Amino acid sequence: MKERILVCGMGVIGSVYALRLVKAGHEVTGLARGERLASLRERGLAVRNELLGDEESAEIRTIDSLPPEAEFDVVIVTVRSGQVLDVLGRLGKIRGAKAMVVIGNNLEDPAAEASLAGENRLVLGFGAFGGYREGGIVHYLDGRTKEKPGLERRSKTTLGILAEAARPALDLAAAVLSDAGMPCAENPDMRAYLRYHAALVFPLAGAMYAAGGDAQRLCRTRDAIVLGIRACRDAFRALRALGFKLQPKSLRGLLVMPEWALVRLLSKSLLSEAARVAMFGHANAPGGRNEIAGQAAVLDELVKQAGTPLEHWNRLLPYFNAKNEDDLIPDGSRNLRLRLW
Repeated sequence: MKERILVCGMGVIGSVYALRLVKAGHEVTGLARGERLASLRERGLAVRNELLGDEESAEIRTIDSLPPEAEFDVVIVTVRSGQVLDVLGRLGKIRGAKAMVVIGNNLEDPAAEASLAGENRLVLGFGAFGGYREGGIVHYLDGRTKEKPGLERRSKTTLGILAEAARPALDLAAAVLSDAGMPCAENPDMRAYLRYHAALVFPLAGAMYAAGGDAQRLCRTRDAIVLGIRACRDAFRALRALGFKLQPKSLRGLLVMPEWALVRLLSKSLLSEAARVAMFGHANAPGGRNEIAGQAAVLDELVKQAGTPLEHWNRLLPYFNAKNEDDLIPDGSRNLRLRLW
């Protein structure tokens, strides 16, 4: 069954989802503004898988505001975390919408989201794509590589609900995305999942900025990587103290692996083409640093509620501000003594 779908937020994640849904035959409308709206109307959707070299395009209906009579079956919200509540406040009264799916690095209060979207309609999710936008083209990756290009290699979109009343909304969202070739997995605790993801990503982003935002410089500056690892652990401990259980459980390795092993693993993985696109490309793209700094500030406010030590996170926090680029961790610095555990 083909659905009427609104995608609000036509950045990397929204653009890739929208293109897949259009190609699956759904009636898709993109809500965008400013330069992005102009680009979509001029050239349509254009996305490029950086590891495969494949470029795809599609025409999409666009709007810059929601008409009073708007009717959609599914609404997918992929705006920045700090914009989610405002957007849900404006979209929550859409007639006919059976599912309101919020996908992304979302650290907003889930209860507030449910009150705006409707507890029986809200689905929380984390997207399977990473990348950046440049010149009207979205450059992304989705788990596939030249060595393993099969569609079964596409990363899964993680979805979850706050209340069992939203089960039909979750089932609909999963069916629509799966029909468009985007596999899904359910997580029973999306509150924790999204917070632990932030506690992983933003400390590592802080380490990257502390090394000047350059992959080569970061990977030869062991102290920056060590601070990133320890800041992640600071944030994980704070979340645990706040009552959040580790999600997904695969992140446990970050807590139990010795620092020397994690430094070696990160030094290799952060030089990969995948890291260039998903991490460095996004973090250094126009507007990327401001977006990440804003989300890091939200995470900071959250973890400080725990009252646990945040020594290493606090050391990295100033680097999210571009004005601190004159005080970077020295290139190649290896002064911090590695801990066995």
